Amino acid sequence: MELQWIRENMETEQILSARPTQAVVEAEVALPGGLREEARVYYADATASVSGGELTGSRVMTDGKVMFHVLYAQGDLSKIASLETSADFHQALPLKEENIQPAAVHLHPRAQVQHVSAKAFNGRLLLQAIIDLTADAALPRNLSFIRDVAENENIQRATQVLSMQRAVGEGENTALLKEEFELSDVLQIKDTLYATAHAQVEDILGGADGKATVTGVIQLEAYHTADMPGRPLVYTRHSMPFEQAVNLSGALGDALIARSTVRDVAVLSRDGDDNGKIMRTEVQLHTEITAVESRELTALKDVFTLSGPDVEKSSQHVFYRTDTVNEQAAESGKTVIMLPEGSPRIKQMLLSFARPILVRAEKQNGKLITEGILEASLVYLTDDSEIPVSIAQEEPFRAVFSTQADENDHLMLAASQVEASAITGDRAEMKYILRLTAEGVRKGEADVITDAAETEAQERPRGISLYFLQKGESAWDIARRYRIPVEEIGEMNPDFSDAVPGTPVIIYKK
Repeated sequence: MELQWIRENMETEQILSARPTQAVVEAEVALPGGLREEARVYYADATASVSGGELTGSRVMTDGKVMFHVLYAQGDLSKIASLETSADFHQALPLKEENIQPAAVHLHPRAQVQHVSAKAFNGRLLLQAIIDLTADAALPRNLSFIRDVAENENIQRATQVLSMQRAVGEGENTALLKEEFELSDVLQIKDTLYATAHAQVEDILGGADGKATVTGVIQLEAYHTADMPGRPLVYTRHSMPFEQAVNLSGALGDALIARSTVRDVAVLSRDGDDNGKIMRTEVQLHTEITAVESRELTALKDVFTLSGPDVEKSSQHVFYRTDTVNEQAAESGKTVIMLPEGSPRIKQMLLSFARPILVRAEKQNGKLITEGILEASLVYLTDDSEIPVSIAQEEPFRAVFSTQADENDHLMLAASQVEASAITGDRAEMKYILRLTAEGVRKGEADVITDAAETEAQERPRGISLYFLQKGESAWDIARRYRIPVEEIGEMNPDFSDAVPGTPVIIYKK
């Protein structure tokens, strides 16, 4: 009797990952004062964003921009000013695996600043940022496979269930959000220097019109000059809710995954009513949404006949996405900073900054343990001068997060709500919030049968045989070897489930 194969089409999504790559981005900008005026850098910060990417052969080409923010003084070193500039980058990231099939690609590049340096020289600022770049490329794959075979008393078959996930729609949107905040007159703010911000996604809603809406909160930290006695620098914190609608190309799928990132922040303070100040804020927010569909496919794993012609199979090894990781978590931390030997003693702490550099991550008992170096910067006043002093130290950190992410995901750390207070003249305690963003995919792989045909086979002799179990063999392997029903292995050998290599197995071919 001819076997009847049941075929189906499999739509999968293979994920290719680029090797993490570091790039150095440099910029140079003229200071507004004279060439001979002394200039001093108090702190340099930067943010990186990727504006585009392209998969070319075995590489991902990325384009992006680094925004630099510098706190400095020139001439009168007690008067702090700020400067902003940008620099573009174009970087190639080699793939971990070779892409051998051209296809439409969904690219997800990422960039994070690891280190920033700034130096004043001959009336100019020389800026440098070291950034980490990563990327994933999702490649749609279509494959015709054999799902099952029609019932037949002469066959034995085994099937497998593949849990798959694939992107069925995506969209992105960049918006300029504007808001005004009242600044307390108690702070006696003169001018606003610059601000940092990060976005926290809280909810994603899908609509029937092909749009998805992302809601969340942008947390801002702004730095100002002030007329307060002994406090020429102050900072304020603000919350800015947002709601962004994104048009999706494709379907809404079963679930929506969103990522909102702040690409730039512009702040300006002006006089308000009642002698206070108003801070005008503009935030460039970029939002990406991916709609994913999850499904389970049943595929024929193996098949053989009990007598007569056997089956010759053609198989293909497939890779596919099983799940998506997109999580945010936060943990508090603190460290004690000893000033370098010979540093001026602390009288009044003004500002503090921290940039975490992840060195190691490990998943243990459902927790993600992270360890690294914290680049800590302090700006403070001393006893004998109104000119601020800045120092930078590297301190180790360890943070444990409750998250489903593991060390194989893309892990990005940032510090916020950084506050430092002097313990003694040469020692300060820094407290901070570490924010973790984890992105990644879970991958699966399997051999699926793409074609099958009956072929001649030698009949096994009938009767009782004794077979000695080999390492790694299952009841199915033995049944296929002797062309007998799988259940008969257990009937003849009740203790087979506990058998070890070398155990004799009774075979009865009727």
